[in-house]
Amino acid sequence: MTDQSSPITPPPNFRALCEELAVEVEDWMVATDRRPLSSIEQLNRARTALATPPPEPPTVMEILELSGEIEDAGLGQIDLVRAALERWGQR
Repeated sequence: MTDQSSPITPPPNFRALCEELAVEVEDWMVATDRRPLSSIEQLNRARTALATPPPEPPTVMEILELSGEIEDAGLGQIDLVRAALERWGQR
């Protein structure tokens, strides 16, 4: 009998990937002595984004408050998840 469980793949760390790419682009620009203005601008934007701290996840109290709102409205778990993603998904 084979094990049919599949391991959960963790989400990629996009901040780390962006940092790696920025380093590679910067290294390439130095090594080739090429510094296209568009690449410099994009690199600066990436560095600025990386310098911004990641968003804080919602607190337990915020989640409980949202859960209460959903329950008071007579909605279900799917609605709770959708409301949570809408409220905190873009933090």
